[in-house]
Amino acid sequence: MKKYMIFMVGALLGLSGCVDLDLVPEGSMAPDNFFKSEGDANSAVISVYSGLGSHYIYNQYSEVMNSQGTDDAEWGNGRNTSNADKNDLDKFTFSPATKLVYEFWRTQYTVINRCNYAIDNISVMGEDRISLKKKNQFIAEARFLRALLYFNLVRTYGKVPLVLKETTSLNDLKVARSSVDSVYSQIISDLEFAELNLPRKGEYASADLGRASKGAAKGLLAKVYLTMKKYDKVVIKTEEVMGMGYQLWDNYADNFDLTKKNGQESIFEIQYKAGTGNPGSSYNGYFRPPFVKINGWSGYGDNPVTKNHYDAYKPGDLRRDVNVRLYTREEYPNMASSILYPYYCNKYLDFSKEATVENSGNNYPILRYSDIYLMRAEALHALTPGSSEAYECVNKVRRRAFGKPIDIPSDIDLKTGLSPEEFLDSVLYERRLEFAFEGQRRFDLLRTHKLKEAMEAQNPSIAAAIEEKHYLLPVPQLERESNSLLDQNPEW
Repeated sequence: MKKYMIFMVGALLGLSGCVDLDLVPEGSMAPDNFFKSEGDANSAVISVYSGLGSHYIYNQYSEVMNSQGTDDAEWGNGRNTSNADKNDLDKFTFSPATKLVYEFWRTQYTVINRCNYAIDNISVMGEDRISLKKKNQFIAEARFLRALLYFNLVRTYGKVPLVLKETTSLNDLKVARSSVDSVYSQIISDLEFAELNLPRKGEYASADLGRASKGAAKGLLAKVYLTMKKYDKVVIKTEEVMGMGYQLWDNYADNFDLTKKNGQESIFEIQYKAGTGNPGSSYNGYFRPPFVKINGWSGYGDNPVTKNHYDAYKPGDLRRDVNVRLYTREEYPNMASSILYPYYCNKYLDFSKEATVENSGNNYPILRYSDIYLMRAEALHALTPGSSEAYECVNKVRRRAFGKPIDIPSDIDLKTGLSPEEFLDSVLYERRLEFAFEGQRRFDLLRTHKLKEAMEAQNPSIAAAIEEKHYLLPVPQLERESNSLLDQNPEW
């Protein structure tokens, strides 16, 4: 007898015409024949990690969606794209029919189904097949990753369907959207399980660095609580992470050194390895300008950096030249004459002989230790305006940015006496530069409701198009056509 296993969920929520079905013969990964050992369980979890490397999640479009359509990146002034969807995101002309609006939704659910597949089947494995400790670790990894994906979805679309069991048939695929509070409740539940059952980063063997850890679960919980404005819980979780041995690199650039991946500041990052046949990163090529070749490969020039972003760095801020490069025609005479502002993302570079334009070894940061300081600063000041520790948390990050010892007061320290609004703006400014092109800018502007304000400073003509509805993406039209239970976000 043959078994069906639904591993891809383009139709998870009713798109039965698009679902990818793998006919799985007996003896392969059908659950009854697969989950026989710790190695099998590990393979199921690894399949979830590999899903994060999709172009529609962390290997291009997550970054596109979180930098384009902000003050950090914009098409125009000679840097143009034929990709209509990217232009629509950039200029706020996207709609429920925009392909990227659909693919970002669909692909996250594809990987969520992998999470559910792993969780459901590992949960019923007996101790004759896997130890209880390892079983709980693998489930915790899958639940951490499911929480991360739902966190992306709820921040992007608002209410979303909450699917927590593996999809095993074409029956009952229509699922209504759950409330935002319900989605956050599940995210917190998954992360609380993860922080209890995951190893610390230092407990992993070197070959397993990059897997979700206890610190990653606590750090992501802090970010979830910050988004929910539960500042007291942000303080608790950041304090716990601060006691786990993470440290800032003395040099900001070390975060993006390919020889120092998963280093002392890394809490969680998407893993990539250069070379044909390996899961490689696309950022080395997509963000490099088209007039620059490495190993014979020209770049694509995606996420064209704004002059607004480049000019935001104060003199002496060492992050600028790590994050952004200003190219000159003297150096690159083949640069198109139409390019007015030749600023491009510079932090994802791989010059190794194995790297190609879409297959390099640059890991993609999700959570770094500097984020713990800045989240803590924001929460402390929200609870106690004028908090000296809040200022010190910001200043540690600022001092490192200017190449100064992080624990010694400096002339570049944030000046005290700021109002709550001024302090928040200072933290957002610091976050903008510290996490440039790491998928954070749009989410920061959304949670503080400052997207339109930021775009007015960057490009008033684009800002004029931004309405309240643009703070969430619409539910994709293809999903609604196939699932009558899906309602639409207001004003769409």
